Amino acid sequence: MRHTLWQSFQYAGRGLRDAFRSQRTMRIHVLLVCAVIVIVAWLGLSTVETALLVLCMAAVLAAELMNTAVEAVVDLQVGGDLHVLAGRAKDLSAAAVLVIAAGAAVVGLVVLGPPVAAAIGTEGIHALTLARAGTLLAVLAVLVIAVRRAGERATGGKNGSRGTS
Repeated sequence: MRHTLWQSFQYAGRGLRDAFRSQRTMRIHVLLVCAVIVIVAWLGLSTVETALLVLCMAAVLAAELMNTAVEAVVDLQVGGDLHVLAGRAKDLSAAAVLVIAAGAAVVGLVVLGPPVAAAIGTEGIHALTLARAGTLLAVLAVLVIAVRRAGERATGGKNGSRGTS
């Protein structure tokens, strides 16, 4: 069955709405996107810097949508039974989001760090130090989250589809 272009956009909008309503991490990502948009508008970044940040934000949101889709399909196929491969698929999908989000955070800190530091009065080496420190903190936060989620999945907590089948 062929759909009109308008129907395709409606289905996509429905998917966005569903992900926003059902996924806490999607709401967090959208909140961060809004914050970055405000900061970009405040700083008046170059076209290239703005495009790079928009691309990173879109990649994170797209990865989160794909992760949600993978989880839905796995849950549909497994149907309540626990299976090791179901848990593995979910873990891999979540890891993809984590990698993209970490990369986007690093890009955001490198691009936004110096101009934000300059805007609030700390220039030169301090701005670079701020960007580096922020990048390090982002990487550490991602590692902590990854280890915590791995522990939850291994023990069957929080959406863990683990079993021996």
